[in-house]
Amino acid sequence: MRLNLKPLYIYNDELHKYSILIPSVSQIVNILLPKDYSQIDDNILKLAQNRGICIHNMIDVWIKNNFDDELIEFIDCEIKSHRELFKNFIKLYQENFKDIKFRHYETEKTLYSPLMCGTTDFIGITTDNEYIMCDWKITSSNEKADIELYIWQLKLYYLLEKNFV
Repeated sequence: MRLNLKPLYIYNDELHKYSILIPSVSQIVNILLPKDYSQIDDNILKLAQNRGICIHNMIDVWIKNNFDDELIEFIDCEIKSHRELFKNFIKLYQENFKDIKFRHYETEKTLYSPLMCGTTDFIGITTDNEYIMCDWKITSSNEKADIELYIWQLKLYYLLEKNFV
C-alpha cells in the first residue's frame, strides 16, 4: 500500500488566501489500520466520545497542576463513572510512573510538518533525557489491532517531535 501524503492546497479567491490541508496522524493511522464503527449505534459512539473528552480534560487539569495529588478530589465531573475512571488512571499513573522525574513536560502539544500533523496528549522529557509520549485511551480493549494502532500513532508523533518528517 502506498500512501499519498502530498498536502492539499486550497485557494480562497475572495480572501486572497491560501490554505494547506495536512493529514493528521489519526487519519494516516486509520488508513494503515482501518476500524469499522458502522455496526455501533451513533448514541453509543457519542457517549464514548463524551466520556473520552471528559476524562482527557480531568487528566489534563491534574498534569497542568504538577500532578498535585491534593487536587484529585477537586477535579470533578458530573458523571460518577467518569470520576471512577479518572481515579483509576491516577492509580495506574502512581503505580507505574511516580518515580519518573521530568525535566520538561507538556499536554496537548501540537506537532506538525509539511507531511502530517497531530496533537499528543502528553510528552515529557525525563531528567535522563528520555522521551515519554502518551495518548490516553479510555478503552479496555487489548486487541492486537488496537495496540498496533496505538504504537503507530506514538511512532508518528515521535517522528514529528524529533523533526524527522
